[in-house]
Amino acid sequence: MFFVFTLAFMGMASRLFVLQIVEGPEYAKLAVAQRDRVIEFPARRGAILDRVGEPLAISVDLHTVWTDPQHVSDPAGEAARLAPVLDLDARELEQKLACDCRFQYLARQVGPKVAQRVKNLDLPGIYMEAEPKRYYPGRRLASHVLGFVDIDGRGLEGIEAQYEAILDGTPGSMTLEQDPAGRPLPQAEFEYERPRPGRSLLLTIDKELQYFTQATLAEATQTFSADAGTAIVMRPQTGEILALANVPDFDPNNPGGFSEIDRRNRAVTDVYEPGSAYKIVATSGALQEKVVTPRTQFVVPDSYAYSDRVFHDSHPHPTEKMTVAEIIHESSNIGTIQIGLELGGKELDGYVRRFGFGSKTGLDFPGESPGIVLDRSDWSGPTIATIPIGQGIAVTPLQMAAAYSTIANEGTWVEPKLLAATMTGGGRLEPSPPPATRRVVSRSTAKKVTEILTGVTEKGTGIEAQIPGYAVAGKTGTAQKPLETGGYGNSYTGSFAGFAPANRPAIVVIVVLDEPSPIWGGSTAAPTFKTITQFALRHLGVAPTGNAERAAREIQAEQAGDAQTYD
Repeated sequence: MFFVFTLAFMGMASRLFVLQIVEGPEYAKLAVAQRDRVIEFPARRGAILDRVGEPLAISVDLHTVWTDPQHVSDPAGEAARLAPVLDLDARELEQKLACDCRFQYLARQVGPKVAQRVKNLDLPGIYMEAEPKRYYPGRRLASHVLGFVDIDGRGLEGIEAQYEAILDGTPGSMTLEQDPAGRPLPQAEFEYERPRPGRSLLLTIDKELQYFTQATLAEATQTFSADAGTAIVMRPQTGEILALANVPDFDPNNPGGFSEIDRRNRAVTDVYEPGSAYKIVATSGALQEKVVTPRTQFVVPDSYAYSDRVFHDSHPHPTEKMTVAEIIHESSNIGTIQIGLELGGKELDGYVRRFGFGSKTGLDFPGESPGIVLDRSDWSGPTIATIPIGQGIAVTPLQMAAAYSTIANEGTWVEPKLLAATMTGGGRLEPSPPPATRRVVSRSTAKKVTEILTGVTEKGTGIEAQIPGYAVAGKTGTAQKPLETGGYGNSYTGSFAGFAPANRPAIVVIVVLDEPSPIWGGSTAAPTFKTITQFALRHLGVAPTGNAERAAREIQAEQAGDAQTYD
């Protein structure tokens, strides 16, 4: 018997050793998982500010009402008193107050007046916890840039989603103890850890310029009966986006009240065929490769057959000799095709990609499109003729803005950026990394293209973009929209892209209008470009390029004429 009992105790000791020493940590984790219940409270989200610190998105403290039903003595009575204050159904509220649990949400993010009324009731088992709610003081201002969050403060679109890890912070938590069956342990204590706030973001957006750009774009879409519109203002030397607007827009304080179409950031997610505004690519390439000069002449008819296509200029004209500069001034499709043929397919494809088309800009904005560019191996017979005139290729407005910034920045492409810096809780700024750059064409080539584009606004199709006192370089675009079944219909996109002052560019602006009336970019997008650019130059304190007194007289005369017309 002694031997038997010795073996039994040795077996039990061995088993205890395995359970407590070898497998002890695993069982301890299992016990904690069964016993502990962790409830998270969101952290205060970092603010989003414009370039000078004006708030675009902030978090305000509201209150969340919750209950510990184990402390509720009269569920029916408390529900009857609390339901009208929280605007809830008394029966459903009573069920929450009577549940066999230790935590139940009753109402999320209630206002100060409601919170005070709840506090005045002084009901046992009813508690309140401060909870931040995202608020956008500008309402629709920069809504497509900012995006929005869900009720728990998680970013769903825009900057809010892109920089979620920076803005979010570390949530707080409350730990409750319960038995394996889920029943609360009455004598257990709460463990509470306060949330730590996230970092704030300083954007490149200029709040005043953003507001004016949005208002002008909204007025333009209404004036020209356009279905939608996009406008971008950016600095060519740094890639900083000062304003980015889309119509239609939405209020991020109530995103559920708007459709996905309203919330779509067309400037980076939507593609379109750019038409004549794209002619700078083939022209820049041909000038860089020295196959043409601005004074090189071509014999230009009003129609031209190439491969299986017949191309036409925008209006009939007799066959005439035109220089490269005149071809761009008059936006001749036939002349531009001839320039592209001189450049050649391989080189044309190379410049398309060097200008950034066919790949994302590096902004890393949620949903950004790389555009649609055919691989060289997929080109068909007429492709070399369609690409120079902006057909058979799809781009985003942001890609086009970056391409024009390349010319404005003396031939160097700069990665667009929206984030200027992050801000710690102590107010210390950490600048964002410098943007990527690459040389696309030489300074000499960029200067020649700038001179050509300046002629577009002085005597070509972009006269409506002229700004008194400032030399403007830019190009119009009027493009047929392709049909889903192939070919082109009777719908058009009108655009104008350019920069000012032409000799020392301070800003690049692009305006794209979807199905405007009239269809011509020179008649719709160009005057909208003028209004935005003129305000931006004054707002940024950019000095006129010509005689200051003469510029002032021109501006006064223009304003007087506008006032008289308005009266």
